[in-house]
Amino acid sequence: MAKGAIDRDIVFYPAEDHMGEHELQTWLATTLWRLVYRYLASKGRKVRSGHDQFFYWKKGDPTQRLAPDVYVLDVPGPDEFVGAWKLWEGPYAPAFAVEIVGDDFHKDYDDAPVNYAQMGTRELVLYDPWANERSRKRKRWHVYRKGEDERLVLVEESQGACVYSEVLGCWLRRVVNSDGKPMVRLALDADGHELFASEDEELESAIELAARLAAKLRALGVDPDRE
Repeated sequence: MAKGAIDRDIVFYPAEDHMGEHELQTWLATTLWRLVYRYLASKGRKVRSGHDQFFYWKKGDPTQRLAPDVYVLDVPGPDEFVGAWKLWEGPYAPAFAVEIVGDDFHKDYDDAPVNYAQMGTRELVLYDPWANERSRKRKRWHVYRKGEDERLVLVEESQGACVYSEVLGCWLRRVVNSDGKPMVRLALDADGHELFASEDEELESAIELAARLAAKLRALGVDPDRE
């Protein structure tokens, strides 16, 4: 390029498409992202997290893209909302990504580690909600981390309940909530017994605490409802 020439990128990089996905995948991705977002905020980490947004890693080629179900960047990113991330505009490769496996599990198992490695992802977790202890070909968890040659190396393959994320600094745990719906929660211990509280759980705890305090005040002859 001649000196002083302006590098104009006239290629269109869509921020959305019209591809649908299974309702279970949407449920899992949305609930997990909200937990990841709140967990990182509780730790005071200056990072950016989101879900289901396109990342483009090859300038001029809009076919080279991924939309992680959940992702975390090492940097806060710009103050404004971002439609799609272009890796050449900043250090925007996901440090952490979760891909929820769909019906075509062979494609997810084979292609995701290669594509995320090309994007520069440090840690990738594949979660297969349809795998169970009797599955012969499908595994509930695959954890990949960047190796010395920049490829993503499989470090754990498991049918168990929990796997550890080095980037997050906690465990991802499969649970079934009170409504019978499967979820991926964040656990603070290796056994997965101490779960990071959801918004609903924090609200319930606050209501229960307020009720206990009100009961103690009434026992002391104080009306907590009196202005």
